[in-house]
Amino acid sequence: MNAADRLQGIDWVRLSFVDVLGISHSIQLPAARFDHAVDHGEPFDGSVLEGRARLLETDMLLRPDPETLVVIGDGLARVVCTVLERDGTPWPGDPRTALAAICDDLGDLAADYSASAEVEFYLLDGNAEPIDHAGYFEETESAGPAVVRAAAAKLGSYGIAVDACHHEAGPGQYEIDLASLPPLALADALVLTKQIVREEAAGAGVRATFMARPLAGQAGSGLHLHQRIAGRAFLDGKLSPDGRAFVAGQLAHARGLSALAAPTVNSYKRLHSGPEAPGAAVWAHQNRGALIRVSSFVGADASLEFRGADPSANPYLLIAGLLVTGAVGIDSGLELPPPVEEEIGGYDPAGGFSVTFEPLPRDLDDALDRLLADDVLVDAFDHQLLSRLVDGRRAEAAEYRSQVTGWEIERYLDET
Repeated sequence: MNAADRLQGIDWVRLSFVDVLGISHSIQLPAARFDHAVDHGEPFDGSVLEGRARLLETDMLLRPDPETLVVIGDGLARVVCTVLERDGTPWPGDPRTALAAICDDLGDLAADYSASAEVEFYLLDGNAEPIDHAGYFEETESAGPAVVRAAAAKLGSYGIAVDACHHEAGPGQYEIDLASLPPLALADALVLTKQIVREEAAGAGVRATFMARPLAGQAGSGLHLHQRIAGRAFLDGKLSPDGRAFVAGQLAHARGLSALAAPTVNSYKRLHSGPEAPGAAVWAHQNRGALIRVSSFVGADASLEFRGADPSANPYLLIAGLLVTGAVGIDSGLELPPPVEEEIGGYDPAGGFSVTFEPLPRDLDDALDRLLADDVLVDAFDHQLLSRLVDGRRAEAAEYRSQVTGWEIERYLDET
């Protein structure tokens, strides 16, 4: 069914796009103008693409991708857009355009790449408290599972397959598992998933948050990507030479990747925070605290699980970064170090075995420094996109450092 057929009975189309920080935006367009927007683009103020650093108005265009059109209901449809310059050429500062360009550059590798995703989030009440106190995979029926099932069902009706959903480790914490998709389709699906979960939660009178760690003392929320390279990553149930080099490339650039995978000041309250939150650029088969975990499954279920991202990541930039660093590993024939099958601090120095590893950044500023020092990642993205991303996140980090927290008041106010 083509886009025109799917627009039967539709009055408005929501043109959806993300800024450099991965935050969703949209404008509403009368359905009668949809074809014109596809052919010529729809004018909008492109300064919103700068994220929170918005300064000057910029005349730009949105071009809908008809393949992404879904009917929301009540006379409304939604479509994903790319951003164009005023002359109709793609704007390289657009995150979706950046990922599409990298996929084109990488050719067969990008065509063979797909990933499924574990999306974790919390459901909170009006006081920002968890809506339940259930535990990991606990079988319980409440408002939480109903919200998650409703979101999963809606995603399925939009053509985005959901493999499973369940309660996560934290109180009020849930996970939706998206089935494997190609790079651009996965990024589109991740943006839509967050939107649908928020809408379903609001409809039930609760609040969904995708913060990396919204509750002190509780589990953080991750965005785990189970990467696959069809016919190339595994051989006879084990990592192939290309698979080993792909993982080695991502490990070698892990600190720069952190700025894309863990892009907020809050992200670093999840990393390094527990046995399942990565703290170093290591890989493993069983160690769930490793940055990359090579699954023990074989065949179509075998994957390279990147565990360093959280749901605040811009999925277009994250997937682009994972692709280019993995590709560099293959092109350079990088050697994969031994796996680390226990906690980093668990080694006995007298045991005769040692491992060299690179710690992940401890804060956002360090991650941004590592990103700018990584020639592979810097060269992968347009300078306009990268400068807007870094400037916006630097501003957040500076604002965060200026805050006086309740912890500081309690600790130091009366200290002599």
